[in-house]
Amino acid sequence: MLVTIIKTCKHMKSHYFHLISILSFITIATPQPSFSYSKDYYIGYARSITDDAIPEEDVKLTITNHILDLTINGDPLDIHVEQRLKERLSRTKYFRKINIQYKNNACIAANNLSLPVEKEKPALNDFMPSGTIYNAPIADPKWPRFSVGYQNHFKKNHARSIYFLSFGENLALFRHKNNSEVYELGIQAGLFGAMDISSNPTKLINSDYFVGLGLSIVKSKKWQNMIQFSHLSSHLGDELIVSDPTITKKRINLSYETLKWLTAYKFNSLRPYLGIGYIVHRDPSSLKPLTFEGGIDYISEDKFILPTTRAVAGVHIHSWEENKFKPTLNVRAGLQLENPVWQGRFLQGLIDYSYGKSRHGQFYKQKEHYIGFLISLSS
Repeated sequence: MLVTIIKTCKHMKSHYFHLISILSFITIATPQPSFSYSKDYYIGYARSITDDAIPEEDVKLTITNHILDLTINGDPLDIHVEQRLKERLSRTKYFRKINIQYKNNACIAANNLSLPVEKEKPALNDFMPSGTIYNAPIADPKWPRFSVGYQNHFKKNHARSIYFLSFGENLALFRHKNNSEVYELGIQAGLFGAMDISSNPTKLINSDYFVGLGLSIVKSKKWQNMIQFSHLSSHLGDELIVSDPTITKKRINLSYETLKWLTAYKFNSLRPYLGIGYIVHRDPSSLKPLTFEGGIDYISEDKFILPTTRAVAGVHIHSWEENKFKPTLNVRAGLQLENPVWQGRFLQGLIDYSYGKSRHGQFYKQKEHYIGFLISLSS
């Protein structure tokens, strides 16, 4: 009797197992409504990207027949920012087309006072935001960034072949955005080094240490300004002093603090800029205080060679009262690799040319003329 009951239970268990297996297969095989394929899902997907890429913008999203429409309340985005935003949104094949349009409630109200005006997005305050709102000049050799390069000098002053490197960063600490203006408080810091690689062993020629505090102001996404207070100190390399002890008599304890104003305006691919600086404290005290600088940057709107590559170029001119305002010309041109997800950082491979007074710290009175190449990670 007991054996019969056990066999019956095993038989029923086998039937239950087959029944559960069939039901599980039917459940899996039957198409189920999935939130991941709904319009709400892709609205949320697009919203997460716009909140990350352009958090300061007031954006409305709609999807109709797989066409994504973005309406931005405010001034048009920079052409390169708009392109990178579309690239990120296009990573899903759900959107057949992405349209971006702009409107300005203030203009609508001025043209037709009878129309109801939507409430503007409240001012945005953001601590430790991504990127910076003042773009780095492409050809300025003293702008803090991570870079490594080679300089072949036509005339030997301190070296014929120089290995140039810099470690630097521009870090935004706080950002405030209202209707048409963005304010940003940030710090800049960098180390600029030059080494003579034609000697054996390699000699450290000079190293400059830079730190600054800057207030950036951008109006209508095009007019960029920065007010910066900075410190720079210059130090000769140990190997250079050891190889030529007489150089210590010529050494200058170069150290100064500068108050500077920079202004730039973006015309899509072109960005001209100007700057004026005044050295408020200096060692040696005999240094003349006034500096001028200016230039123009170019970043192509269209990509070529690779889907992530643009052509870039920059011209930078720096003059100092100490050198009777004789200009130093820096020209850089090459390619820029970018990733739409990697906000605010671009990898550049550049040809590097300079003619004029040296920008290597205490060698500022010497003339330089070189050509080389540079790999730079810039903002």
